[in-house]
Amino acid sequence: MDEDILIMYLEDDLDRAYRIDCKLRSKTELSWIKREEFRKVYEELLSAHLKGMPDMPLELAMQSVEDILGNESIRFNNEELKEKANETKLT
Repeated sequence: MDEDILIMYLEDDLDRAYRIDCKLRSKTELSWIKREEFRKVYEELLSAHLKGMPDMPLELAMQSVEDILGNESIRFNNEELKEKANETKLT
């Protein structure tokens, strides 16, 4: 059964995770996504962590998500990788 869960977090937590994502995108020369688009990504990552480990405190889940976002081996979606390849061809 796939149940929705309510996640409450501070905007400062979202901002910190967004900056981590932007830094990684800059390092890999990928375009940044808008903060509001990132909100959905952040909430989905938190939700996945909390559903997989329901006893995990939210603070640990947020730290874990930040660790994932800061990992340079993170995989971007195919559209972003194609965009990066096209940008490289243009320069």
